[in-house]
Amino acid sequence: AGHGLTVVDIGGRAVYSQPSAALSVMPHPDDIAYLIYTSGTTGTPKGVAIPHRNVTRLLEAIDADLELVPGQGWAQCHSLAFDFSVWEIFGALLHGGRLVVVPEGVTRAPEEFHALLVHERVSVLSQTPSAFYPLHAVDTASPEQRQLALSVVVFGGEALEPARLSGWFRDHPQSPRLINMYGITETTVHASFREITVSDVVGTSSPIGAPLADLSFFVLDDWLRPLQAGAVGELYVAGAGVGYGYAGRTSLTATRFVACPFGGRGTRMYRTGDLVCWGSDGQLRYLGRADEQVKVRGYRIELGEVQSAMAALEGVDQVAVIAREDRPGDKRLVGYFTGSADPGELRETLTDRLPSYMVPAAIVVLESLPLTVNGKLDRNALPAPEYRAVERYRRPATVVEETLAAIYAQVLGLERVGVDDSFFELGGDSILAMQVSSAVRMVGLACRPRDIFVQQTVARLAEVVGAADTAGEPLDEGTGPVTATPIMWWLKEIDGPVAEFNQTVVLQAPDGVTAAAVIALLQAVLDRHAMLRLRAEDHGNGGWLLSTAAPGAVEAAQCLESIDRLTDEALVAARSRLDPAAGVVLRGLWVESTHRLVLIVHHLAIDGVSWRILLEDLNIAWTQHQDGRPVALPRPGTSFRQWAELLSEYTRSAPVVEQAQRWQTVSAVPALLPAVDPQADTYETAGQLSAALDAETTRLLLGAVPTAFHAGPQEILLIALGLALAEFSGTAQIAIDVEGHGRHEELGELSGAGARSIDLSRTVGWFTTKYPVSLDLDGLAWSSVVAGDAALGAMIKAAKEQARALPDGLTYGLLRYLHPAVELAASDPSIAFNYLGRVSGLTGAGWQLCPESTSLSRAASRVPTPLGHPLELNAIVIETEAGVLLNADWTWARSTLDQTQVSRLNELWFQALTGICAHVRSGGGGLTPSDIAPAVLNQGQIDELSRQYHFTDLLPLTPLQQGLLYHSGTARGGDDVYAMQLSLVLDGQLDPQQLRDAVKSVVDRHPHLAARFYERFDPPVQAIPADPVVPWQYLALDFNGTDIDGQVQEISAAERVAVGDLANRCAIRAALIRTADERHRFILTTHHIVLDGWSMPILMQEIFAGYHGVRLPPAASYRSFVTWLSERDQVAAQHAWRKAMAGFDAPTLVGPSTPEGPGHRGVELFQLPEEITKNVGELARSQQTTVNVVLQGAWALLLSSLCGHGDVAFGTTVSGRPAEVLGAE
Repeated sequence: AGHGLTVVDIGGRAVYSQPSAALSVMPHPDDIAYLIYTSGTTGTPKGVAIPHRNVTRLLEAIDADLELVPGQGWAQCHSLAFDFSVWEIFGALLHGGRLVVVPEGVTRAPEEFHALLVHERVSVLSQTPSAFYPLHAVDTASPEQRQLALSVVVFGGEALEPARLSGWFRDHPQSPRLINMYGITETTVHASFREITVSDVVGTSSPIGAPLADLSFFVLDDWLRPLQAGAVGELYVAGAGVGYGYAGRTSLTATRFVACPFGGRGTRMYRTGDLVCWGSDGQLRYLGRADEQVKVRGYRIELGEVQSAMAALEGVDQVAVIAREDRPGDKRLVGYFTGSADPGELRETLTDRLPSYMVPAAIVVLESLPLTVNGKLDRNALPAPEYRAVERYRRPATVVEETLAAIYAQVLGLERVGVDDSFFELGGDSILAMQVSSAVRMVGLACRPRDIFVQQTVARLAEVVGAADTAGEPLDEGTGPVTATPIMWWLKEIDGPVAEFNQTVVLQAPDGVTAAAVIALLQAVLDRHAMLRLRAEDHGNGGWLLSTAAPGAVEAAQCLESIDRLTDEALVAARSRLDPAAGVVLRGLWVESTHRLVLIVHHLAIDGVSWRILLEDLNIAWTQHQDGRPVALPRPGTSFRQWAELLSEYTRSAPVVEQAQRWQTVSAVPALLPAVDPQADTYETAGQLSAALDAETTRLLLGAVPTAFHAGPQEILLIALGLALAEFSGTAQIAIDVEGHGRHEELGELSGAGARSIDLSRTVGWFTTKYPVSLDLDGLAWSSVVAGDAALGAMIKAAKEQARALPDGLTYGLLRYLHPAVELAASDPSIAFNYLGRVSGLTGAGWQLCPESTSLSRAASRVPTPLGHPLELNAIVIETEAGVLLNADWTWARSTLDQTQVSRLNELWFQALTGICAHVRSGGGGLTPSDIAPAVLNQGQIDELSRQYHFTDLLPLTPLQQGLLYHSGTARGGDDVYAMQLSLVLDGQLDPQQLRDAVKSVVDRHPHLAARFYERFDPPVQAIPADPVVPWQYLALDFNGTDIDGQVQEISAAERVAVGDLANRCAIRAALIRTADERHRFILTTHHIVLDGWSMPILMQEIFAGYHGVRLPPAASYRSFVTWLSERDQVAAQHAWRKAMAGFDAPTLVGPSTPEGPGHRGVELFQLPEEITKNVGELARSQQTTVNVVLQGAWALLLSSLCGHGDVAFGTTVSGRPAEVLGAE
């Protein structure tokens, strides 16, 4: 009303009295034929305007492919609000067909629908897959005389699962033809054509084929770059079918109907929001909606992947997976299915096949999945489930834990982090650990990156961080002369100009930033970081003369230039104004039109980690500037100047010099490619290729794969590159020049100049280390790599051990460039690899790295400096709307390689990474010898154990444990003298299951209590179970006139025997015996090999705390103690004890020297009279010693009397809990 519109009620009788003659004015082909409204992510429907010509050209384009003939019966079974109906109606009418209009109620009843199709002899049927599957079930059960007469079935509207059609092909081997036609309303119903054959049913993806003849498909990344086969990207459609846009929604039209950079002037393409990839056969595969990537607890999850995993399980017919938010802020995955499977068993199976955060919180079985009137899944009709407490998320309980959890979440890009979640299993790496350390220091807590590596979880890290004491520390400005580091010497050795060698980033400024504000912020950054004031002159004898000026010496206004538009010419001009010899190492461009800041910094002054620091500083400075406060950036830690001096000192230390021979061996591996021609092969003339790995594979490479192989992401990427190079070159011995971040803060403890606190978390400079890695990758077929089979897993483990056997990469540069007496090869491996870690995309309102920073700033990197290597690969993980993507940027010497060769190498690398992920998906992975140190087993022995027992760690035995294991092996009769048993009487009401759960939770905290011991290895090892299971029995005795005590003693004796089988049974057991109404006997039995007297009270306190729901602090690490013990100086200890025992050559025997058979355990208890006890105490005080020493003296006198000589020895028990081990008490 009020809009002057004529409203026609097509159901009114008056309509039929109107004339039906043809219109006097015929519509033009460019006139709008119809508006069909589609739903949007905002919930507001949008009307898609489609002209007449789009419909007629659709039918012309499909005509030849479908071989349509007059007289065919077409079923029209979809609503007019669904554009499938356009195809059904006009497909029939414009091909001389017969239109069979199916009542809405019939379309929802498969039996009635099937009968109608048979009766009407329908030839052409269009169906959504969800509607066709139940129709297929009816057809299978139909008698022969009630068979369909279909010639073609066209699928559309949603993803087809070819595997669901195996039964159809069995029943209908010849006809009808099954056609999968991907399409979207915005491009006029159908866009692709793919005939489904019986060979497709074995695949897991949904093949949608090739575009129709008058359309073009482009699979692009976030930067609108075309992707190669196998890479996942968003589909864009261009051509004759693209509609006008959304009626009355101009801004929305502009974001979805965009200019096509691959067509002529004025060409548009539609951004579908669908994720696809090209197959090697030139056919497109549909992978799901980009907006079906939901974010649950900060993890991006592809619903289609979870759905596929469910669909592959036995007893599952149809599947749907959605993210529900039944409680505000609590989003969870829920799976729905039809079939005979048990929901609980399904979820348990999925736990083994998917990462924990991808396993649905609930799984619901339905008789059928609800469908909309259009035949699609009706997500809104899926019922809310009954959730169970399946997540192991534990909230922070203290202020420190809350602070650390928030920092973890911020750095890792997650919504929340539980206090028990491992930093590295969440996708953390060494560079992100430095960011966490920096953020923790900024809130006033002391934390080193090493602490994060050791503690990993928030709960454990909270135990070791303390208040940062920086008030008394002088500020290290880092000004004055600077010693050249190894990486700086490497640059100096390059045979060519290096004055413009730089790193460049493009930053998006927050709203409200002006050119004047940029100058103020930049000045604060320049004044804070000394290396941005670096002067790098030629020493005159082939070296550097380096120094840093005082704060204020460099003016930001002189470094910044304002421009209207960012062009390659502007970048090159700014780059050319770098002049390190004159102290100009930073140039900036402020782009007024886009509010972007380009920073070009000479590489001598910056590295990848430094950019994160600068970005953080810009945001801090902007917040302060906005609030009208003076800009005061956080204090830096150790200056680059001090660090460089420390490196020089460390170079002369024995641990560095000892590695020279090993590095000489590695350096001798032949290069794969010819050396760079410094005249021809520069960064200006080099070839470049960028490619992105799909989000799902990237996600696995950051989380599940490193976790499975107990490795870092960089190790996995490097090994995959080695495999690709071996296949590419046909050479098994591969040498790669690897770059590392180089910020080794532990150097302060190793340099020999006394313990020195090193903090590089906020230091800007070029810290990079560069060192060769050689890998022997012989004997692996490429088919095994692609398939991800067991041979690939064995090679990854072998390569990981080879890489870890190399010395610390830092020492290579120190020896090659800073140690005058050591000679290492002057040439580097011909392939360089640099993993830059993970960076966030555009999020929030502050300064952010532009997603297209690399492409926008490419001109700045094309400097006339000779290439450092014939082939360089820089890999970085970037967060995008489609998820995290691994970006590969290749640079190569054109005199050595061409584009085709590098594209092939990139493809091989991606294949290797995908194969590794496939291997892990199938359960691959495992420990290697370096993971279990200080235990000593080879890979074969580790694999042998893993086939017998599911363990998470292997540890050596302590000396005392070795003795106990020996005695356990010699014990006869089964009752081990070192079996310890505690029997408690518990009165009152008791929940047996709750007590059992408390025991289980305590052993989960201390899994070494359930270790298995293997004496067949030399030395023996203990295997720590991945999921400890404590043997438990609950017995309710008949306490009416029976011998209760006798039964309890019998049970207790059996428990003691059981813990003596250390190789096959658990060394801790629990039994709860009901001996009367509201009275129980709790019997806890352990072997002394896993528990000492000090531990028993702690164990019992934790059990009863758990029973009452009391939260416990993080458990101390038993591995830390074993490692500490193994690092003691054994030679010095033996020398000390030999000296102490010198002259002692006879045993202290108090019984027969040749006993007949093993002795039996006997226990006698005596109590000293009160007066003697008092006198012992007084004697100890008078001699200024302890009661323990007095008793030991008395014991020594007794032994001397029994043995008849004065030289006696006896053992004494000490706690053995060193203060150096955190939580040892």
